Amino acid sequence: MKVKCGCRCINCKSADLESHRTGMTEDDGYFEMHHTCNSCNTHFDHLEGETFSECKKCGHVS
Repeated sequence: MKVKCGCRCINCKSADLESHRTGMTEDDGYFEMHHTCNSCNTHFDHLEGETFSECKKCGHVS
């Protein structure tokens, strides 16, 4: 899923990110998400910035 949130990869600063919804949509339309960088394959939490080599929420494996 492509989401226009203005995020950049926390590792290589690329804006080419694939987004993964990780929670329910709130009443205000917000939902938690993770991003995977299509340039360097870093997988990270949208708000917290935590990186994951394996992610149980999205099924991502580096």
